[in-house]
Amino acid sequence: QLEELHRPWIDDVVVRCEACGEETRRIPEVGDVWLDAGIVPFSTLGWQSPEWIEAGNATGSARGLTTADLPDHAYWEEWFPADWVSEMREQIRLWFYSQLFMSVVLVGEAPYRQVLSYEKLLDESGREMHGSLGNAIDADEGFERMGADVMRWMYCAQPSSQNIRFGFGPAEEVKRKLLTLWNSVSFLVTYGMIEGFRPTYDDLAAGPREAELRPLDRWLLARTQSFLSESTRAYEASMTVGVARALESFVDDLSNWYIRRSRRRFYELDDAAFRSLWYALVQALRAISPIMPFLAEHLWRNLVAGACDGAPDSVFLAGWPEPADGIADEALLGEVDQVRQVVELGRRARSEAGLKHRQPLREAHIRGAPLAIRHVDEIRDELRVHDLGFETGPVAQVALKPNLPVLGPRLGSRLRDVRESLASGEVEELDGGRLLAAGVELAPGDVLRGERVALPGWAIQEEDGISVALNTEVDAELELEGRALDLIHTIQRLRKESGLEITDRIEIRWNGEDDLEDVFAAHGERIAAETLAVRIERSPGEPLSVARAT
Repeated sequence: QLEELHRPWIDDVVVRCEACGEETRRIPEVGDVWLDAGIVPFSTLGWQSPEWIEAGNATGSARGLTTADLPDHAYWEEWFPADWVSEMREQIRLWFYSQLFMSVVLVGEAPYRQVLSYEKLLDESGREMHGSLGNAIDADEGFERMGADVMRWMYCAQPSSQNIRFGFGPAEEVKRKLLTLWNSVSFLVTYGMIEGFRPTYDDLAAGPREAELRPLDRWLLARTQSFLSESTRAYEASMTVGVARALESFVDDLSNWYIRRSRRRFYELDDAAFRSLWYALVQALRAISPIMPFLAEHLWRNLVAGACDGAPDSVFLAGWPEPADGIADEALLGEVDQVRQVVELGRRARSEAGLKHRQPLREAHIRGAPLAIRHVDEIRDELRVHDLGFETGPVAQVALKPNLPVLGPRLGSRLRDVRESLASGEVEELDGGRLLAAGVELAPGDVLRGERVALPGWAIQEEDGISVALNTEVDAELELEGRALDLIHTIQRLRKESGLEITDRIEIRWNGEDDLEDVFAAHGERIAAETLAVRIERSPGEPLSVARAT
C-alpha cells in the first residue's frame, strides 16, 4: 500500500500497457503537476535564457506538440511579475502557493501582483455538477442555448466569495435583464430611423453640449458619468460584480425614467433627446465590452461604426471612456433621486387607496423633500395630480397611547386627561421625540405608538422623513378625465393588435350608443393627439375600432 501518490512512492507502481503489454512507469522528468504549473512564470518566459530560440519550448515530451518560442531573459524581465492571476479557492494551497514558493526561492519576490480566487460552480439547484448525476452542462450546449455573453455575465455578476449556481434557468433571468438594454437600443434605432437622426462621434468626447439640453437630459448625462466612474472603480478592483450591479441600476434609470419621461420627444426630431440617449447607450456599451464583448461589438457596429463618420470599426478600438468636464452633476443626481422617492411613495399611496395609476387626482402634498421642489412639473405628471404643494397638507398620524406602567404611578388622576389628548391627536411635537399632551411633557418612552390612523379622503405614505399625501376624492371632472386616459390606452392597444406602424395616422370609429360621447366631447383633441388620429367618427352598430387613415 502506498503512503502517498507522490514521489518516491509512485515510482514503485508499474502499469502494463494494454496495447503492447510492455511495462510503463512514471515519466521521470515530471515531478508533480503543481510543481510543473508553478514554474510556468519562469519556464515559458525565458528566465536566464541567453537568446531567443524559435520553437524553443518544443523540447522533451512537448516536441511536436507546440511551436512556442523560448524567449530570452530580457523578455522575462518585461513581463515578470504577472499583473493578475485567477483560479478557484482550492488553488491557494496548490497553484498559487507553488508559484509563490518557487518565485521567492529563485528571485526573492512574488510572481504576481494581484490574485483573485473564487468559489465553486454548482448547478442551479446548488448541487455539484457531475456527469453521473446528469446535471453537467457541456460548453457547446451552453454556448448554443445561453449564448457566450450570457454565460460570461453569469460568471462576472457573481460575488467571487459565493458559489455560483449555473444553469439554463439563471441564464433566462440574465437574458430578461439584458432585454431592457436591448429594448432601449431598439427604441433609439426605431425612432432614429423614422426621424432621420444622425449621431456625431465627437459627442462621445464631451457630450452633446451644443444641443438645447433640458434638465432631464443633463440628468442622464450626469448619470452616465456616474455609471462610468462606478464601473471603472470596479474594474480596477477586479470586482466585475460591481460592474454588473452598476449596469443593472443604470439601465433601469435610463429605461424607466429617462425614456419613459421623454417618450413624446422622440415622436419628432428632438435633437437633444436623441443625442443624450445615444451618448448614454454608447458609453454604456464601452463600459461593458470587457464582460460582454459580442453584444457590445454588435451594438457598436449598429449605433456607431455604421452611423458615424470617422468612428472606429470596433468598440475595442475606441479606447476607454474618459470623464468629460462639465457633465458630472451630483446636485442634480440628488434632486432626481429625491423626486423618484416622492413618486414611489405616491404610487404606494395610490395602491393603498385602490386607485389605478391612470386616474387623475385633484392634489398632492409633499413634506421632507426640499431637493424635489425644482421638479414640480415632473412630479405632478408622474403622480397625475392637478395641484402640488410642498410642506403643506395633512400629515400621517399614528395612534398614541400612554405607557400605563410608566405614567400611571407618576400622573395619577392626570392620566385621564393625557390619555384623551393622545387619543384625539391634540399633542405638540417637541425636540428629541418628546410630546406635550394636556400640559404634560412626555418622553419617548412614556408613549406607545400604534397603527397609523386613516384620514378620510387621503392616502398617505412616508419613508426616510419624506411623506406624500394624495387627495383621493374623485369628482365627475376627474372621473371623466380618467376615462379619457383609459380610452387612449385601449386605442393604443388596438393600434398594436391591428399591426399598424407607430407612425401611421389612424381613423377611430365608435358606436354612437357607447358611453363614450361625453369622453370624446371633453377630451377628443387630446385623444386624437395621443393616438395620431386624424378623424373620430361614429359608426353605429360597430365596436370601437381603429384603421389606417386614407
